[in-house]
Parts: sequence; structure tokens; C-alpha cells
Amino acid sequence: MAEANMSQRQLAERIGADPKTVSRWVSDEHRTPYPSLRWAVAEALGVDEVSIWPQAARAALKVGPDREVLAVYPTRSAMPTAVWERMIGDATREIALCAYSSTILWTLMPDLSKVLRAKAESGCRVRVIIADPSSPFVAADEAATKVPLKLTTRIEQTRYLLEPLHDVVEVRESALGFGRSVFRGDNDALLSIWPHGIWGGDYPVFHLRRHQDGGVFDQMAVRHVEALWEAAAPVWP
Repeated sequence: MAEANMSQRQLAERIGADPKTVSRWVSDEHRTPYPSLRWAVAEALGVDEVSIWPQAARAALKVGPDREVLAVYPTRSAMPTAVWERMIGDATREIALCAYSSTILWTLMPDLSKVLRAKAESGCRVRVIIADPSSPFVAADEAATKVPLKLTTRIEQTRYLLEPLHDVVEVRESALGFGRSVFRGDNDALLSIWPHGIWGGDYPVFHLRRHQDGGVFDQMAVRHVEALWEAAAPVWP
């Protein structure tokens, strides 16, 4: 909190908790909040929750194939923005954004275009796959969710935001990959699964980190993404 220049009361107000509860967290190192509150605190302070509550990480230690599942968020809106910022901001080799629409990323990270350009110009490969707005899957999703800001509009908005980056960012479009959004930054990835008829903010998100050959990360963030990329068509010549 000192590094974030934030008092206990300010933190409590930011996350919607009782100041006395925050005080107990500080005074008792063995007291661990529920996951949703840990995520909220981590986002408010701009740090990883493991750095605040390492005991929570030890309790969740895994040794099997599921060790690549770093965290699970019941909804995308429950995931701290810091997770997005760290995954993209720390990448040096590979950034891949594969979703029907990635407009939400510019809402969460207003300087995303600047970040992506800087990454690409420093040698990091940046690729984006968006949906073909004429796809019947898009129409089916719009009919099911009935969201006023239609998916077609969000796709076109993503395309509009990417157009100034076309000289450094590779962009392709595809009707494939419906219902599985994958965002990769080097060895970290965020996998979002779309429940039918539910809008994007309520999609569950799985934070993956590569630990083995042929594991969940390789299956979804490498094989799946590369297959989509090969089947996609360039948006611009």
C-alpha cells in the first residue's frame, strides 16, 4: 500500500470492504481474503496477488497438467485489469489476440495502440485475428445475446482501432474459432470460453502459463491459434 501511496481506508473504499477488515489483513499475515477480494486488492494496488498472499499460491500448488492453469476467473469483468496489462506489457517475443472482437482491450488499456506499436517496433511479433462480420456465427450470437452494441459493430470498431497499426501489426479475419477467445503474451495466455447467449463481460477466463510440451497452453495458445492464423485471410494487403 505504501508503494501505491494508498491508506488502508482508501483501499477499503476502492474495493468496497470494511476498513476494519483491511486492517485485519495487514495485522494478521495468516488471514487470507476470498479470491474475489484478493483479485480486487491486487488490481487496486497494481501488483500480482501472489506477491501479497504467497500462502494462497502455496495452497493452490499443482504438479500435474493442470499446473498450467494459473488462475480461473468466473467472469471476465472479475479479472483485474492488471492481468491484461502485465501479459501484454511484459511480452517481448509474441503477442497474439484472437477473438471475434477485441474492442474491450482498448477500454481496459486506453494506450493499447501505443503499446502494440512499441512492442512491434522493438521486435515482438504482434498478430490479431478478428471475425468476419458477415459470418452466420456473428448473426447467431447477436440473436442470442440481444446486446444493443452488436457484435458486428464491435468487430468493425476493432478493425478501425487496428487500421493505424497495419504497418507493424499483422491482422487477419476468420469465421472460425467462434466461442474460444485466446490472448497470448509470450508464455502467458488468457482463454475465454463463451457460454451461449451470454455477453462478453460474463465469460469465464482461464489464465494459462506454459510449463510443459503439449500441455493446455500449447494446445490452445499455440496449436489452436496457429491453425486459426493459417486459415484466416489478411484484412489489408
